[in-house]
Amino acid sequence: MFRSTSPLTTVTFALLLALLGAAPQIAGSAQEEVTLRVWDQFTGPESEIVDEIYDGFTAQNPNVTIEREAFDTDQMRQTVNTALASGTGPDVIFYDTGPGYAGVLADAELLQPLDAMADQYGWRDRLVESAIQGASIDGQLYGLPLQIDLIGLYHNRTLMEQEGFQVPDTVDQLLAFCGEASEKGYIPLAFGNQEGWPAFHQFSVATNQTLGPDAMRRLLFEGQGSWDTPETTTAIQTFFVDMREAGCFGEDPNALTYDDANALFYSGQALMTPTGSWLIGDIEANMPDADVALVPFPAIGGGKGSNWVSGLGSAYYLSANGQHQTEAGQFLDYLFSPETATRWLGEARFFLPMTVDTAGLELSPLQQSVLDVLGSAASGQTPLGYNIDVLTPPGFNDTMLNGFQAILAGDKTPEQQAADLQAAWVEGTAATPQP
Repeated sequence: MFRSTSPLTTVTFALLLALLGAAPQIAGSAQEEVTLRVWDQFTGPESEIVDEIYDGFTAQNPNVTIEREAFDTDQMRQTVNTALASGTGPDVIFYDTGPGYAGVLADAELLQPLDAMADQYGWRDRLVESAIQGASIDGQLYGLPLQIDLIGLYHNRTLMEQEGFQVPDTVDQLLAFCGEASEKGYIPLAFGNQEGWPAFHQFSVATNQTLGPDAMRRLLFEGQGSWDTPETTTAIQTFFVDMREAGCFGEDPNALTYDDANALFYSGQALMTPTGSWLIGDIEANMPDADVALVPFPAIGGGKGSNWVSGLGSAYYLSANGQHQTEAGQFLDYLFSPETATRWLGEARFFLPMTVDTAGLELSPLQQSVLDVLGSAASGQTPLGYNIDVLTPPGFNDTMLNGFQAILAGDKTPEQQAADLQAAWVEGTAATPQP
């Protein structure tokens, strides 16, 4: 999963719909034969498009060969630190932004700072400012983020209308829907949390509602506020207790992987799946005959709004130990050229934190709906919340992972989790570089 983060304010999304001119020519490298090892997380239907995009670079630079390896999110997180430290890792890595992920690698001096290359190629003018900030650690730029993500709730409109179900607008309606859908033999929400990280997104969605985006911003970036509050407890109680007890998730979400949960949605066994816009390509490939929509998560009673959560997804980084920094820099410049950006959006179904020429692109209704939300955010009409795990220290993320699994298993209370999150936050923010 290549997911979200770093706060993207509404202003930054205005650039998404602008048009750019022709792509600059990519300078060929020297005559020396070079092999670039690239690790990424494109394991779905988009993988073929990624191969074609990479091939476009080698066609322009025939002395360069790309050896690509694709990992799922958990494999990458378990492998990359050791591989980079031992010198057996890649030259280029597509990895999660934020202090708990890339920040750990940067702190260990395993990533190459990109400030000089950014000046050379003009990347700061090409990418929106908040994307640059989100991929920076302690004032240094380390990565080029590829995606803006939007997290909400997909529903199979075809089946919902067939069964006479309305899309819930509130959590109370959602809880009632879960009972009715279960009675008809459906899994209401395909939520799989075996890996632990899917819970991060749902906690982000719920807490952005109960706290509100302004309070969340102050908590994440200004050190004002606490995770140990009634609002946080309500958010945890709503998703991880009330929805579990209402039968929204099926038997045991901790035993179900993220991919297997999505497969239940693809097959029509589940009516909804709570995840992000990065899944659009997979949905369209696996459900060509279904009418699928992405909607905000239903409103939590007493909350302060911000049903949508958004932020930066994963970014491309360079290994500090890479032997071909010049060619690797040229490769990044190619990946973020205006010409390639249209392929990322039009073919791979990714939403980039840079302006993209959409003229001539045939966007699906699902893609267009996401662009509409981002455009509405740009105009100030739609507030966007923050995806949390890419903005928080490693220990905080560990507490989320273990704690939410424990709650889903009935072994921990929301109050205990809120207190543990605050303790992990205090400890982690004192020691971890922040964006």
